[in-house]
Amino acid sequence: MTPNRLVALLRICALCSAVCLTILFLGPFTYLVDVFHVTDKEAHALAFFGVTLGLFAIAPRWRRTDLALAALAFGVLIELAQGLTGRGVSLTDLMADGVGILAALVPGIVERLRHHLRTSPDIDFASIRARDRRSRTAPVPASLIQPETPAAVRAR
Repeated sequence: MTPNRLVALLRICALCSAVCLTILFLGPFTYLVDVFHVTDKEAHALAFFGVTLGLFAIAPRWRRTDLALAALAFGVLIELAQGLTGRGVSLTDLMADGVGILAALVPGIVERLRHHLRTSPDIDFASIRARDRRSRTAPVPASLIQPETPAAVRAR
């Protein structure tokens, strides 16, 4: 098995999981919280911790923060849909979703900070961001940069 095949398999699992989570959050399954001995908020946090980690696994080329925002958007949509299905819209459920998302996001942020401390401890974060190849702004391709001519150098 190659990493690409593993990611493809994980994407299929993620799609099935998303459908199951949507059904669980929108259906009349509030008794499941009692079966698993967790509170509703713990269930939300655990579910969105899993959703976020799943997104990290199936979209390795996306930024973690963008994936976390996508997970949060999914949480907002779930809460709005719960309001349409007769269940209550709860801001505290959404905050629990956010706690689960943060719990998945923070270790990656800490590891990135550790990387910067190991590789460039004396450079400020603005400089690190400027040379980051993953920057949102596209770098200027080398083919578009005009080399300086000797006349331009003498003119300075």
